[in-house]
Amino acid sequence: MKDLLKIALVLAMVFASTFLIMQSTGLVTEAGVKVWFESAREIHAGWIVALILTLLLLDLFIAVPTMTTILLAGFLLGPWLGGVAAAVGLMLLGTTGYGLGRRYGRAVLLRLFKDERRLDDVESAFGKNDLLTLFVCQALPILPELSCTLAGITRMRFWRFAFGYAVGVVPFAFVVAYAGSISTVSDPSPAIYTAIGLSGALLLAWTLLKQSTRQQQPTDCR
Repeated sequence: MKDLLKIALVLAMVFASTFLIMQSTGLVTEAGVKVWFESAREIHAGWIVALILTLLLLDLFIAVPTMTTILLAGFLLGPWLGGVAAAVGLMLLGTTGYGLGRRYGRAVLLRLFKDERRLDDVESAFGKNDLLTLFVCQALPILPELSCTLAGITRMRFWRFAFGYAVGVVPFAFVVAYAGSISTVSDPSPAIYTAIGLSGALLLAWTLLKQSTRQQQPTDCR
């Protein structure tokens, strides 16, 4: 629970500091941000969808702020089109990771992901609870990419993988897109509360899953 409170506090501070800096420095004014967003809304929706899909797919290879991208999709495209674009983008990320894992094996993990301790945790959880790991894969950065790649490495049946991953990311995409659609520059509270609430809930689920996995491991009787 202490970790959850820390994450919630950090998220709140990050969002709040952005607007404090904006107001205090005058370098980025609220009016200027509004003009930028209104201009972005005039771009054809097809181009925005293509951008969202590209950013989410790129998250497999470089760090892209997934939740921020989906909030922006909801703000610019509305809750339904923004949710669809985000969901499709996340599914593209997942199936690409699955394909890479199935084709190249564990070597792709060592190339893409450098944190061996986190990799060991995910491998252990995935080996015992593959579907549950996919359900909560948005709990942490890199966890979705790791989970999808592991699904391919372990030769998890594709339709089982697609079901588990979709359950984990499609509702997430629509909830976050909806929060983005009802947020404004003047009132970003829906986005802030959604970021804190979803992150905390998913992290709690991931923590419980890891604890359950450790309890399932056989003890050394020597």
